Amino acid sequence: MNACVFWRQRTRGDNRGVKDAVLIVFGGLAAFGQTSTTITVSNGVQIEWTADLGHPTGQEQLTVEIVRASGNSFYRIFHDQNHLAVYAYELEVDLSPSGETLSATAKPVEDEFAARYPDADGGKPVPTLSSDHALGPLESGQSATLALFEIPGMGLEVSDAIRVKMNQNAESGAMRLAGLRVFLKGNLISGAPPPSAVAGRFVMFYIPGRGGFFFSAEPVAGKPFVDAGTVDHNRMRFTVENDDYECTASAPILAGASAGQVWVYHDPSYQPSGAWTQDPKAAAPGEESFFTAASDALGWWLK
Repeated sequence: MNACVFWRQRTRGDNRGVKDAVLIVFGGLAAFGQTSTTITVSNGVQIEWTADLGHPTGQEQLTVEIVRASGNSFYRIFHDQNHLAVYAYELEVDLSPSGETLSATAKPVEDEFAARYPDADGGKPVPTLSSDHALGPLESGQSATLALFEIPGMGLEVSDAIRVKMNQNAESGAMRLAGLRVFLKGNLISGAPPPSAVAGRFVMFYIPGRGGFFFSAEPVAGKPFVDAGTVDHNRMRFTVENDDYECTASAPILAGASAGQVWVYHDPSYQPSGAWTQDPKAAAPGEESFFTAASDALGWWLK
């Protein structure tokens, strides 16, 4: 086991001590993780991100947020019950050229994070890592655990675990995209269907030159989704920016219903980066390609 540990005592304004620790462990994923986010991409890569909070006494209530920093990196933010950030770090992920392993690097949050969230901790610097820490390369089924910080006396011993699975074909979720083809004015604009299905609370697809299209089977609070589409079995129709799109899939799109409404958000400037969104068997190095993805958290894609 390779490990790097550091401790730092930080006294917050409410006299609550926070100890920060970093410990990287490669091995099994703890079964008692309390909050989990999973993303599946149509190249068969699935990443499950689980936060274990330890054994909280209830005096401190933490929530975990994941927010896109860039195309292939994400901010992981831990909030207390007053929505103040008690800890944050950035995670960058990337797929190897062969598509057989995924590497991740946990990084301190720096000036860009502070400028984006100036009041995250009431104007004080948010505790973070002291240096970069490499997690991986991880093969399918492997996981890495990153121990982050403790709040003494409150039972909080917080860690994050990242588990990678390759060649996944997701089956469960509110929405599912399998064998997807996208048409605009009757013309196919998506190319060949992605190799694997994706499913989750939210689904999306990316078309080079047209950006990202994001979908939910229910209204999305605080996000610019509009009630602009319908699903009928394996067919979805929606209208954005006065363009009428039609999608066909090889399996029903909605879980638990044959037909229904969908809420849509189109980001024409969405630009993925990092090879982990590409099919290494199909796309040339650096070449953008049509892909689908699914997650139970929008922060993977939307800032």
